[in-house]
Order: sequence, then structure tokens, then C-alpha cells
Amino acid sequence: MPVPTGTASLLDIQNEFGGSNPIGINEYYGAASGVPGSGTLSINDFRGKANVFTFAVASNQTNANLRTLAVNAGWDQSSPVIGTINSGVIISGTVAGNSTPALEINGSWPGGITLINYGVIRGMGGNGGGGGSISGSYNAAYGGGGGATGGKALNVSVGCTINNQGYIQGGGGGGGGGGSAWTRYYGNNRQYQASSNGGGGGGGQASAAANSSGGGAGAGSYGPNYAGGGGTGTYGGAGGGGGGTWQYNYSTIAYGASGGSGGGVGSNGGGAGSGSWNSGSTGGSSGGGGGGAAGYAVTGNGNISWAATGSRSGPIG
Repeated sequence: MPVPTGTASLLDIQNEFGGSNPIGINEYYGAASGVPGSGTLSINDFRGKANVFTFAVASNQTNANLRTLAVNAGWDQSSPVIGTINSGVIISGTVAGNSTPALEINGSWPGGITLINYGVIRGMGGNGGGGGSISGSYNAAYGGGGGATGGKALNVSVGCTINNQGYIQGGGGGGGGGGSAWTRYYGNNRQYQASSNGGGGGGGQASAAANSSGGGAGAGSYGPNYAGGGGTGTYGGAGGGGGGTWQYNYSTIAYGASGGSGGGVGSNGGGAGSGSWNSGSTGGSSGGGGGGAAGYAVTGNGNISWAATGSRSGPIG
């Protein structure tokens, strides 16, 4: 417990900070925040002080490691630690797919670690899937690509206490790419063909450090079709529109499907529909890609004692 704020003694200081006998106050230069590192020391310098290292994360970080941040702030690697992420600070991940978190808590903490979060810890958004394409021979429709999984926000592999007064958010999943279609019609002794590519899926809502990418439009020039929009730190990207082409007085029509929208933080991306065709003597279409899964808000939850859960978006594992 801290050195008393009222009557205190050298023994109270030793009980809190350790040391040898006989007790000498000069053993305790810089023993706690606010205690002088040189010059004259008095018992008054230690009133209310505790053998706990405290530090604050005051600027935005990317793919951060809490132990590294503590060591860089001056931690002796043995004292108990209380780390605080200040309000307005964003700790961002730049890797989708739940492999690299925005914030890692691992390694050795001999005295224990408590994290107080007033900021935002957010994983990377998943990229959108590419739109489906038509082969150059107008007789094969290729499906839209699936959206990528979002990135995780927080991974914890050691025992700790977390007081979350802010936000812990997995990255949004990417939207799926739209399916494509083709059709062929024979009339007036002629062959009429139409085909259309799918639109790209939107990127999932991303970290503050890097935007996710929207999926590309289907390859080829078969009617207008559009790439998906990238996800940002504010929202998931919109899916790109699919193409539509026709020939012979609207008797031969093919439609590419639009891409799915990118998911918001902690949400799956939207799946895309199949391409379609009508009124042709023959034709074909492909399916749209599925939406990417949301990134985890937290993995290693069994290692955490939650003083407050705050706002958490995404799976907890």
C-alpha cells in the first residue's frame, strides 16, 4: 500500500519500496514519480507514493506493443505498471486477417499490469473482393471474389487487468465482389451477344493509420462496371456497381451484380449477388463473393480481468 499521507516513517518507505537495513533515505532517489533523483530527500517527498510505475500513451500508435511502450517510458521491468491510453489517442492495426493486432500485451510483467483505455484501439479493415469477369470468348462467367477478414484490435497472452473507458474495435470485413453474366441470341441470321462484369466489393472500416482497399471491377470492357470504394477510419466502403449491356432491341441483356458494402467496425462485410441474363437463347452467370468476417475486438480474453468492458465491437475470443 502507498506510504501514508499523514504520519510516515522510514520504515513505511522501506515497506513500500524495499531496501536494506539500516534504512537510509538516500536508497530511494527517484523511487516513484515525483521523488527527486538527486539532492536533498525527505520523508515528505514520499507521502502517498507507491511502488507502481505509471505512464501514459499520449500519441497515436501503429501495431503497438504495450511492454515496449512501458520500457521506452522508463519502466524498470520489475515494478507493477499502470498504463493509460489517453483520450483522443488511436492505436491502429495495419494488417487485416486477425494476424497482427493493433495492440499486443505479452511478455514479462513481474509486478502485474493494468491498462486503462480512454482512447480507441482498432484493427485494420479487410479489402473488398474483386468483381467477377467474363472470358474473352463470351461463354464463361467467373465469380466475384470474397471480401477479406478484418484485423484484430487487441491480443493478450499474459494476465492483466483492463479498465476500458474507450473503444476496442475489430476492423470491418471487406465486401464481396459482384457476379458476372453473359448471354447469346440468334435472330435475323445473326448472333447477338451481351455480357457484363461484376462490381468490386467495398473495403471494411479501417484503422486510422491505413485505409482498406475496395475490390477492383471485373476485368474486360463489357459494359460499365465499377471498383468498390475503400474503407476509412469513419466508414466501410460502398460496393461498386455492376455493368449492364444489351443488343438487338433489348432482346439480349446481361447484368453484372454490384459489389457488397464493406462492414463497419466489428461487423462482417456484405455479400454480393449473382450476375443475371434474360431473353437469350443461351447464357450463363456467376455468383457473387461472400463478405469478409469482422476482425476480433479481443483475443486472449481468458487472460484479462475486466474492471470495465466499455465499448467493444467485434468477436471476443
